[in-house]
Amino acid sequence: MNIIKLLAAVVLAAAAFVAGPACAEWRRAETTHFILYGDVSERTLRTYATKIERFDALLRTYYPIQSDVQIPKLEIYLADGARDMRRILPGGSESVAGFYSADAGRIYTVTNISNPEALSTLFHEYSHHFMFQMSAVAYPSWFVEGFAEYYSTVVMEPEKIEVGREDRGRMIMLTQQGANEWAPLADVLKWRISRSGRARVFDYYAQSWALTHYLMSTPERQGMLSQYLNGVIRGADPVAAMQTATGRTSIELQSDMRRYFLGRITYYTPQIDIPMPEVAISTLGADDGALVWYDIRLDDTPLVVAPDNDPDDPRSEGRRAEMARDTARHRAELITDALAAAARRPDQRMAMLVTARALRLKGDPAAGLEALQPLLSATSTDGDALRIAAALLMDQVKAEPDSGNSPSRRRLAMAYLGQAMEHEPLDFRIYLGLNDTRRGQPGYPNANDISTLEVATALAPQADESRLRLAEAYMAKSMWSEAKTMLDPVANAPHPGADRVRARTLLAAVALAAGGGADVEEEPAATR
Repeated sequence: MNIIKLLAAVVLAAAAFVAGPACAEWRRAETTHFILYGDVSERTLRTYATKIERFDALLRTYYPIQSDVQIPKLEIYLADGARDMRRILPGGSESVAGFYSADAGRIYTVTNISNPEALSTLFHEYSHHFMFQMSAVAYPSWFVEGFAEYYSTVVMEPEKIEVGREDRGRMIMLTQQGANEWAPLADVLKWRISRSGRARVFDYYAQSWALTHYLMSTPERQGMLSQYLNGVIRGADPVAAMQTATGRTSIELQSDMRRYFLGRITYYTPQIDIPMPEVAISTLGADDGALVWYDIRLDDTPLVVAPDNDPDDPRSEGRRAEMARDTARHRAELITDALAAAARRPDQRMAMLVTARALRLKGDPAAGLEALQPLLSATSTDGDALRIAAALLMDQVKAEPDSGNSPSRRRLAMAYLGQAMEHEPLDFRIYLGLNDTRRGQPGYPNANDISTLEVATALAPQADESRLRLAEAYMAKSMWSEAKTMLDPVANAPHPGADRVRARTLLAAVALAAGGGADVEEEPAATR
């Protein structure tokens, strides 16, 4: 789901990220559930804002979200072709239609509007975001991808809405290959491509979409899907649960699917009224627009790079080492370029924020705090500046744990975060920041620590870090069932990564402490 983690590790060229000419005019569009940004025409921005807001309304019609907190608005950035894609993914493929990122730094999506698959990719990625907000359960990996693929083809026009339309690329794969060329459905159900290590990426996505489409095609099959999902969520074997729900073996079910796709597939024209949403358009300052891509990348670049030790990752040690070197170069170039761009507009708020985070990434928290001083005061309402200042103070505490300044720095960080919360109560990063000030302290975790992490997770269930921290806090209090609920979605993620490894390790510890066993050896699906 988080494709930027894969793409950001490719070879990065410094020249690709050199600041271009001043932006024409960055605009901001706000709807009930989204905030969109783009150096694009007002018409384009309004069109995308309208489509994604109506798409959200469609999903909520079928899958109402129950939440104890107000759900934050998702930020969407419209990239205008190769020019912008080079700025957000230097060295990456300019043909990427978009991606979604959800981690402790920021939750957002980027859509390359010059790509013909831009809208379907946006719908796919938002479906992932929506699924995590909709439910706390751990769905099977094939259904996580199949659900997103199924809704990615929605036709969302003023005069019509169609659900379940075909994906031509997937259809070609499904209908032109022979029956023996399909990946075994039992492998797809078990969240793996093949034990041989031959990652059949296209097959996996096509068959995940195909199985979802087949099971969504009639009310009877929808009931089978519901029965299957409930069984797997309760711990049933995925292959056995599917046979129980459908009355068909995986081989028989695969034959049924093949016949279905050789015929005429089912799509719906929902008879529901989804009104055109209100879209508020405003213009960003030229200086803010010039720093947008730096702003995103600095939030999305971790302060410490986690070791790449996923046992399911088929890359060689040499390839991993090469990618680690590329990542280090990427970080150095980002710091240099961001500081240079911000220095050209030193009195602007965005420039101060970019400078502070670039200096934090460089390992100079004192200079970062100095850059933020104009934005910090007892009456400041700038939640971002206050949150970043708190993070910089905690960096100093961690660097000098025995310093006599540590207690006062920790107290000031907590004060900044409390002040930030008053003005940005829906920013989950503030609650994670408060957790940073408490971790490792006497009595941690207490009831308030757990409550703080529960709020962070309710606001951002898509962020693995929120779930992992809360699970660790639950484990410290022997709340094994609650910990498992937090960990299962991360451990079952289709994509490899350090968070999934960490979740599976914690799950094994939960199972051992609770007196049970843990099956944490499923192989991954491929990355999108």
